[in-house]
Amino acid sequence: MNTLVYIRRHKGFNASVLAFAKDCLGATSVTTVSEYFNGTDRIDMNASAWDYDADIQAYVDENFYLPNLIFRDRVLRNTPFKECLLLIRRATGNILSILKGSSFDALVTYPIDNYIMDILIQVAKKKGIPCYGVSSFFYAGYKRITVYGEHNRYRVPDEAEVDAVLHGLQHNFRSHMAPSRNKALKAAFVRYVKNKGRYPIFYLFAAKLLGRREYDFLATPYNTTVRRLANFFVERHFVGLEKINFSKSTIFVPMHYFPEATIEYWCGDPTKVEFEDMLRCKIDELSKRYDQIILKEHPATMFDNPSSFYKELISNPKVVLVDPFISTSLLLEYVDVVGCWTGTSGIEALVNGKSVELFVKEQYYMQALQHHPHIVEHSGEAIKVNDAKLFIAEILRGSIVVE
Repeated sequence: MNTLVYIRRHKGFNASVLAFAKDCLGATSVTTVSEYFNGTDRIDMNASAWDYDADIQAYVDENFYLPNLIFRDRVLRNTPFKECLLLIRRATGNILSILKGSSFDALVTYPIDNYIMDILIQVAKKKGIPCYGVSSFFYAGYKRITVYGEHNRYRVPDEAEVDAVLHGLQHNFRSHMAPSRNKALKAAFVRYVKNKGRYPIFYLFAAKLLGRREYDFLATPYNTTVRRLANFFVERHFVGLEKINFSKSTIFVPMHYFPEATIEYWCGDPTKVEFEDMLRCKIDELSKRYDQIILKEHPATMFDNPSSFYKELISNPKVVLVDPFISTSLLLEYVDVVGCWTGTSGIEALVNGKSVELFVKEQYYMQALQHHPHIVEHSGEAIKVNDAKLFIAEILRGSIVVE
């Protein structure tokens, strides 16, 4: 089995996709492709051979829906349209050249999080190549198998496995992806220092001065990171549980790590890819239906946002910012309704008997529930599940067990 594997510069991520190709797909031959110099084949975004190639532009016109391709990607949607087309032609020309005459039985990537990967997957699918994405998962010991965040029925878990995961989610669960305050602070400081070095080197020097078009260089101004020292003092805007009046009509809304693929590529709607804008509009809508909106910042993105952002949120008298390092499972003891975009807090809520409002159409656990519509109970804008075990069994079908 000859498998094409998309890799980056991150050794840990590369190990996960290569392991999936060999251990799960049984690849006997692996060809790696990268935008950098570490793959068997290279997607060279500095090659100008396809810049004004009529055949490549015809392929783009015939096979891609440009609004989705552009708006889902944080670089393209912040780039003048003329340059967007040039970058799209370069990526398409590279990828068609690599796949021309090659016989690959599968393509393995991470979940799509930029336009180059998006084009790679779309071209591969049109050539009939099965595509797999290996994604991190909020429950330790698992990876999700998904390309655009969709739910895929990859395997059938046994009953003991389902019982163990369900028990974990129903008994003081805390995700391994939710850091403690100390770990979040240390990680934020590292991001701050790295950004102070990367911005002048990656963006000002490599991208702007040298005209390099590798994605990491162009994306530097748009990546999630700590940009100001003042961000380390935003905790004054958050309150503990003891200061919240839970007798009010309340919805709990976990916030997202952003900008990030789980919003840009998983929500299914290009108009909702800018999370801050989407959050403000949703708060306005929820204010008409609830007396209190509890927002919980993602603990891994704490310190990335400026004080002005949080001040704007709490300028709405119905908004409360709760301490982000309080576990979701503890909050679920106090609230009955959770509002979600694509985050996994909705899974925690549903298996613990809570109601969930889903804010976007493409939601992988809603896709999972569509296989079992009889376990879904609707109440206005919200849903509940009456069989948590069957629900978790379906979620686990889209995963693999990892060490």
